[in-house]
Amino acid sequence: MLSGIKVLDLTNVLAGPFCCHQLAHMGAEVIRVDRISKRKDRIKDVLTRGRKSIALDLKSNDGKEVVLQRCE
Repeated sequence: MLSGIKVLDLTNVLAGPFCCHQLAHMGAEVIRVDRISKRKDRIKDVLTRGRKSIALDLKSNDGKEVVLQRCE
């Protein structure tokens, strides 16, 4: 249904990851963007199934550039 649609998942609260989980099940290419931090965040495997992921420092210019390139 959503084949050919690309979604960048920058969410971190339950509703956002659940929505992206549903979009992935409908055929969208969902890329999870995790932030690099010293604190380890745990995401349940159930909500990340069917998605690609990348970890970036979104406060750096390099990290922002990667996100902007993926949006094109």
